[in-house]
Amino acid sequence: MKHEPVVLTKHRAAGSEAGFTVIELMIVVTIVSILAVIAMPAYVEYATRSKVSEAMGFMGEAKTSVSERFYTNNQQWPVNNLEAGLSEPDDYDVYDFVKRLEVASVAPLGVITVTLDLPNTPANDKQLQLVPSTSTGEIVWICQPAPGGNGLPSKYAPANCRN
Repeated sequence: MKHEPVVLTKHRAAGSEAGFTVIELMIVVTIVSILAVIAMPAYVEYATRSKVSEAMGFMGEAKTSVSERFYTNNQQWPVNNLEAGLSEPDDYDVYDFVKRLEVASVAPLGVITVTLDLPNTPANDKQLQLVPSTSTGEIVWICQPAPGGNGLPSKYAPANCRN
């Protein structure tokens, strides 16, 4: 005598479907929201620092031009962008993240100041400077936020520019 295999089937109640409940979905959305609230400030700070680093590239080029002018002009600092072989200060606003780059025309001479163009961030319209020192006989550049209330907050500055 042969026996047929028994097949068990699960019967669902009418209208019942497999899936997530509203409560489960609400819990997932809440967890994701909490993570986003925690991560967003860190991301904004990271993105701002990376944009400031890109602006530092322009300062590096200006540093080279100012140094070259200093050494080829009997150790006299250029007193404006034109003397340093750079574009006019306001011409830099065509680039991302830079509103203005200026070589100091008043003492202390040789200082390079960049004004940042970072809308919707705490670093917008803030300034970072490269200040030259020749006390050792060669030029040593010190990176720092501009003095006064217009200086870039330290947490957005590159590591070598933090006070």
